[in-house]
Amino acid sequence: MIRSAVAIWKGSPAAGEGTVSTSSGIMSNALYSFGSSSGNEPCTSPSEMLAAAVASCMSLMLTQEMDKLGIRTESVRTEAELTLEEHRGRWQITNIELHASTHLPECDAEKFQHACRAAKSRCPISHALNVPIKLTSALEREVHAVTT
Repeated sequence: MIRSAVAIWKGSPAAGEGTVSTSSGIMSNALYSFGSSSGNEPCTSPSEMLAAAVASCMSLMLTQEMDKLGIRTESVRTEAELTLEEHRGRWQITNIELHASTHLPECDAEKFQHACRAAKSRCPISHALNVPIKLTSALEREVHAVTT
């Protein structure tokens, strides 16, 4: 499988902006900038797109690992927080923290933790990065409505 993207940058590094498009068409001329890495501009940034890639891959891998263990759930949520810091005039990704959660009965907690460890070790996006990745996980309580 080959996936591709095209990015075009216009202007100076600090004041310019770019667009990025993917071969799937999901992203088409999406606006990105360097400033969006640390600001609140209405556009994305390379580091934000990387955080999205890690989070989406982890949710998919976790779902696959849970399926292998016979665990079914409606959804898996993974939040990714990527830390980007400047060291000696060079920007570096220093850490990625992931938090995965799903709604499951408490009796599946151990299997869920096993699936989380396996998913982290098998995530191809995480493996492509040379950065520490921390994964925490939690079972969300199922809320059952009682009708009287």
